[in-house]
Amino acid sequence: MISVKHILLASALVAGLGLGGTSLAAVTARMGTSLPDTHPQTLGAKRFAELVEEKTDGEVKVQVFSNGILGNDVNMTSMLQAGTLAFTAPSTATLASLNPNFSIVSLPFQFDDSEHADAVLDGPAGRDLLASLADKGLVGYEFWENGFRHITNSRRAVEAADDVEGLKIRTMQNELYIDMFNGLGANAVPMPVNELFTALETRTVDGQENPYSVIESKRFFEVQQYLSQTAHAYDAQVLIGSASFLDGLTDDQREAIAEAAREATLYQRQASRELNDRLLAELSDKMTVNAVPLEQRRAMGERLAPVIEAHRDALAADFVADFDKALAEAR
Repeated sequence: MISVKHILLASALVAGLGLGGTSLAAVTARMGTSLPDTHPQTLGAKRFAELVEEKTDGEVKVQVFSNGILGNDVNMTSMLQAGTLAFTAPSTATLASLNPNFSIVSLPFQFDDSEHADAVLDGPAGRDLLASLADKGLVGYEFWENGFRHITNSRRAVEAADDVEGLKIRTMQNELYIDMFNGLGANAVPMPVNELFTALETRTVDGQENPYSVIESKRFFEVQQYLSQTAHAYDAQVLIGSASFLDGLTDDQREAIAEAAREATLYQRQASRELNDRLLAELSDKMTVNAVPLEQRRAMGERLAPVIEAHRDALAADFVADFDKALAEAR
């Protein structure tokens, strides 16, 4: 005969296997990433999982599903809002659909380097962006780094704004990037990335722009001679959690997860920068690489002032003012 004691014990065990809630059994949370196991996004997720288990004394365990197994950034963000997934780290472009102010992170020539980006995104302006997710069913923790985007092409080194003029540059199918390269005098050609290698090989386009990781993994060095370190835009990801999942935890567990998020962020950024340094060294053996001086990058930004202002006008004016102040103070 099954006793009341056995029923209560079974109920506690079942609760511990769910997405949220607290019990004597460990709570298991799922985290999804869109990139492979070796990418800094997933390395950061795995470190976050280790730290969560360590800091909660095993009360919360995070299981990481990488390489888009659970869906793309948009899918997984929706899963967090629905309470069927606990954590993910989408791009700021994905989160801009929930709060357009996130698109400010990707505007051209804002950040001088990674440390400049850290100072702004870890400060009040970045925290305001993260806090804006609260009414979307999400908890924003930290900004992770994917890296700066750079130009490659088959015609010439890009050392100044004038060198971009006349180049046919493939861009993402994104209004900002189309406007950016047209604004520099290039002929922006939006197309999916899976069509890009052939377009470069056949000279349908002269060049493209991406972080080092994409340039290397897509083997663009086989059909492109020049890699110019324009660092024209910064790619960031955001570590977020499901509010419905986190509401089922104790205050101590939530605090431990926030601490784990911060420590994992420092690890993830370092992993991203080490990877980019390694990839740049490898690409330098296969392409003609040139650094673009900061003053020339700023001159490109000045040429793009009308484009930047047009996109900033779509954002909250008070937030833009705060972000500008943060950029200036961190410079």
